[in-house]
Amino acid sequence: MTQPRKPFLPVSNPGRRGIIEAAAETASALDMPAYVVGGYLRDTLLGRPANDLDLVVEGDAGKMAAALAAALGTEFFALDAAAGMYRIPLKQAVFEEIDISSAAGAIRDDLARRDFTVDALAAAVPYPLPERLVITDEAGGLADLERKVLRAVSPGVFRDDPARLLRGVRLAAELGFAIEPGTESLIAAAASLAASVAGERTREDLVKILSLPSIGQTVEYLDRLGLLAALFPELETCRGVEQPPEHAWDVLGHQLKTVGALDWVLRRGMWPHASAKARQLIPWDGESEAYFLGKIGGGATRLALTRLAALIHDVAKPETRTLAANGRLRFYGHARKGAEKADAIMKRLRFSQREAGFVTAIVEAHLRPTQLGPEAIPPTPRAVYRFLRDTGDAAVATLYLSLADHLAARGPDLDLDNFRQHVTIVGYVLAERGRQLAKPSGRLVDGNELQARFGMKPGPAMGRVLEAVAEARATGEIASKEEALTLAERLIREPPADEKKNRRRG
Repeated sequence: MTQPRKPFLPVSNPGRRGIIEAAAETASALDMPAYVVGGYLRDTLLGRPANDLDLVVEGDAGKMAAALAAALGTEFFALDAAAGMYRIPLKQAVFEEIDISSAAGAIRDDLARRDFTVDALAAAVPYPLPERLVITDEAGGLADLERKVLRAVSPGVFRDDPARLLRGVRLAAELGFAIEPGTESLIAAAASLAASVAGERTREDLVKILSLPSIGQTVEYLDRLGLLAALFPELETCRGVEQPPEHAWDVLGHQLKTVGALDWVLRRGMWPHASAKARQLIPWDGESEAYFLGKIGGGATRLALTRLAALIHDVAKPETRTLAANGRLRFYGHARKGAEKADAIMKRLRFSQREAGFVTAIVEAHLRPTQLGPEAIPPTPRAVYRFLRDTGDAAVATLYLSLADHLAARGPDLDLDNFRQHVTIVGYVLAERGRQLAKPSGRLVDGNELQARFGMKPGPAMGRVLEAVAEARATGEIASKEEALTLAERLIREPPADEKKNRRRG
């Protein structure tokens, strides 16, 4: 369906207009027709922030990228030189980057090969740049924008590029659009192809989904479409796996519900099985919000990664499922095994080592918050120290995930008093974490001092002594160098039984 051409007025921001005008001038000098396409037009028409500029040229995109980068005083690089795709990263606030690609034939042919109608829009940028640009809409994208509908340009778009499968769900969730039934059927039919997409491309769209304001319904939608099984085949073995009677859902259902419960715990979504009173029990402040919005090594946020951990935290339950002598189902060692599987998932999806370490730490420790001490008794400072030591930066995320895990286990049968007890433990650990982090940094004694004063040689025994001293300081048992040396001397003279045995063997 062809829509009549409609005028498009570029944003009035002078900086943005200046960059588009520079692109028009560069393309004119190269005698290369250029067009603003896709996301910039879509988002501007919707009144959304448009952080990136997408250009298509009828010619050599590499030459265009090189010339435009020079004109803007910056650099460019190839995203896919064979496919004619280049990127110019920008430091200006008006755009984060410019993506330039070569048209597949004329611009109308190029638009016909795009994924969704709302992205199959183009506006020529002649030089000098007029006040109003004319939009070419060959697929009915303007009408779909008005109806808030995501529709495939053609039946073959997902088989041509399976990365569009996840992108479609992500785009619909971002825009608040509905995927129209025909396109939904196409996605479901081609869902298995998502497994063939390079990990880097999958990671990009997955992180964007995991960073949305609320994702519980989106994750369940991915499952209904068959995309979850393609992206995380490890989760498919969890489907239909029975749990003990106190669990409201099977293993897969529990993990999906944990994502939604986590959003509720983190003040980001709805959870129909607990009251506002229950959520008020959970400690939350600006520091908590800043923690989850912080990024891991410049990559994904802790929020996105904690949501991913929630989705896969029980991934090893099927293989560890046993029936105890009393007839009760058990999943011994599933947290440790789950961490191994989580690490493999993170590597497959090309997450960084720090991102992978964050998720695997949560998965491995997700049971520990309620195992730090006897019920109704606050954990000892020493138990908290060891939990913090073992989980590192993931400690806070693990505590909040444990609450979501509790909610998604009990579902509509939540016992408020039992949940309050769990929240009390989490609150105590958070407070004790604050007290321990407030201690002065640095060591009271180091290895050189142990070597000089006690003749101790570097090795595991020295590491054990230094760790014990650090633990005693963090928990308030010692505070001075003299006390640290006294403790070190006692530990050296009275090593653990296994260390004594090793010394005798030596």
